[in-house]
Amino acid sequence: MSTLSIKPFREENIYATLQIYNYYIENSTATFSIEPITNDEMKNLAFSGLKRFPSYVLTVNGSVVGYSLLNRYKPREAYDKTAEVTIYIAPEHVGNGYGQKALDHIIEQAKELDFHALLAVICHENTESIHLFEKNGFFKCAHFKEVGEKFDRILDVLVYEKIVS
Repeated sequence: MSTLSIKPFREENIYATLQIYNYYIENSTATFSIEPITNDEMKNLAFSGLKRFPSYVLTVNGSVVGYSLLNRYKPREAYDKTAEVTIYIAPEHVGNGYGQKALDHIIEQAKELDFHALLAVICHENTESIHLFEKNGFFKCAHFKEVGEKFDRILDVLVYEKIVS
């Protein structure tokens, strides 16, 4: 039986998480990055340098199957009680419930860190992510029409919010 573990992101996880993120860059609109990123860029995404914004890896039998981040929403003090949630699951592990477990974990961490609001920024095409966040109490608070371009298409961006405090 495979057991999912969620642990703090460490430098040795950069390569595995980079493979996951670059897959989504090249094959989906889950991210609006266009070009694959480097190890150093992944390191910058995972390690903000701010203790308040942690990152985690999801592993099964020691292999990385995904990662989650609490990101700074904006670099102004007035937004310090708000975080953006990022979750990526390796494509071969989608559908195993790991996204739900990652979201449960990140919500609990946000509460422990005294966040008030969580935001999820999602392309309108990403119906699986929309469903995950909606079933966990996130509500659509913004719909930006035609603000991103990828794969020669103009795309909408939705923002979902959950008050956690």
